[in-house]
Amino acid sequence: MYKLLGKIGAFIYCAAIIAASVYFTIRDADKNLIREVTIEAGNGFHISDFFVDCPEDARFESDISGIDTNIPAVYKLKVFYGEAFEKDVTLRIEDHTAPVGVAIPQQFYCGWKMPEASDCVGYLYDLSGIAKIEYRDGVPNFTGGGVFDVAVVVTDVYGNSKEIMVPFTMIDDHQAPVIKGVHDLEVGEDIHDLDLFAGITVTDDYDDDPVLKVDDSHVNYTKDGEYYIIYSAIDKAGNIRTVKAKITVTIEAPTEETGEGGRGYITAGGGGDPYSLASSVMSGLWRGSDVETARAIFNWVHSNIYYMNVRGSMTYESAAYLGFSRRAGDCYVFYSCAKMLLDCAGIPNMMVKRYPVTTNGHYWNLVKLNGEWYHCDATKFMNHPGVYFMCTDDQINDSFHQYNGSLYPMRAGGSKYYKPSDTPTPTPTNTPTATPVPSVTNTPVPTATNTPTPTVKPTVKPTVTPTVKPTVTNTPTPKPTMGVTVTPSATPTSTVAPTVTTVPSDTPAPTPVTPTDAPEPTAADTDTPTPTPESVEENEQKSNE
Repeated sequence: MYKLLGKIGAFIYCAAIIAASVYFTIRDADKNLIREVTIEAGNGFHISDFFVDCPEDARFESDISGIDTNIPAVYKLKVFYGEAFEKDVTLRIEDHTAPVGVAIPQQFYCGWKMPEASDCVGYLYDLSGIAKIEYRDGVPNFTGGGVFDVAVVVTDVYGNSKEIMVPFTMIDDHQAPVIKGVHDLEVGEDIHDLDLFAGITVTDDYDDDPVLKVDDSHVNYTKDGEYYIIYSAIDKAGNIRTVKAKITVTIEAPTEETGEGGRGYITAGGGGDPYSLASSVMSGLWRGSDVETARAIFNWVHSNIYYMNVRGSMTYESAAYLGFSRRAGDCYVFYSCAKMLLDCAGIPNMMVKRYPVTTNGHYWNLVKLNGEWYHCDATKFMNHPGVYFMCTDDQINDSFHQYNGSLYPMRAGGSKYYKPSDTPTPTPTNTPTATPVPSVTNTPVPTATNTPTPTVKPTVKPTVTPTVKPTVTNTPTPKPTMGVTVTPSATPTSTVAPTVTTVPSDTPAPTPVTPTDAPEPTAADTDTPTPTPESVEENEQKSNE
């Protein structure tokens, strides 16, 4: 009996020892386990993150291959360890990192409209995506000149904000440009060689390229008399100076052979040298790349030539001479001046003609930039005050620019054929597109801004040595988006699917932060009809002097 009781007691004792050992093993295993792990978005994780002292046999039972650590979310996972334990753990991916970016210095004249806040910062990056960009204290309003620091706040989808100080250089300019060289003129029967801009120069204290225009609308070139023409110089601040000059018109008397004297209208062209005038203009338009030079060319033509109907036929050279010497003309003059300047710069270009032509014709330029052909049109239009520059077929798709695309090389955007639309859609303004709050299968990726790639400096140069002049501009600087390398997640060891819960967001949806060689036509191209009075674009705008 005593021996039996002793054996039972020994058994109970051993069982108690074993139970205590198991209890302490389970307790120690639980203490070693970290049931909830939080990582910053963009960082990786490992099985060892879930243990104080990671067991050698620890592994994930859940399939973690679908976890994107770039996106904040909550995952329920299973881990196995200690030869016998399988436990539930939680992985939290959170975004507490503010966006990064750099300031883009701004230079404006007092009185100009201030740029959008998004134009003042660049090289923006955030894993979750940019939700909004705004001025911290509202749109700045400067009353005087100087250099000021303006705070721009960039916020991501999860409310993390970065404040970037942007330097604003404000120019308080109230001094009008100075016009020199204005003199009285005399003109007879033949005005082909009349150059209203010969010897005229304009300088300004801030603007390196003020606009000079001349108003000769009160001159009757068909009748003897003394008239006045008005020169107007305008700088970027809007200051205007005007100077008058007298012009004397002397018309040849009628003869028996002609039966009448004078002209019924002003004819374009003449014996002047348009290439010399183009070379002089081009000397101030060189920039650091073909794209920038071409933009300067089209801006100059658009700003310095005003629209006027032209009667009579014109060759390419006579149209260019009219534009450079009189600073006026129709769409064919705008095209010809732009082409001659592009030729001086060594930039490939060709003519595009409206097709089909029912009543009115139109001409513009096709220009090869960054290895692709783009539509460019400097002509002034009432419904499009700016310049059509580097446009694809879709961007220039309006009633003025219908044409037969199969006659021209492949354009940028991949278009070979062109079908005109019934609805005019001039060059659109990029509109930010809302991006949904990220989930496991939808990763917001900042969109790279297309930035023109500088091309090789042209080899064909005008006779005047090119010089680069700094200009004040409110054109936003292109903003490329930086890339990022993401740490890969751990390799799965089983196929148990994790449970995922997307982190809710009260912040607004993000706005992503994101403008073939062919033979050049000649002046004697027989396929190009000579513009006539009937082919002048009636809807093009005659500019105000």
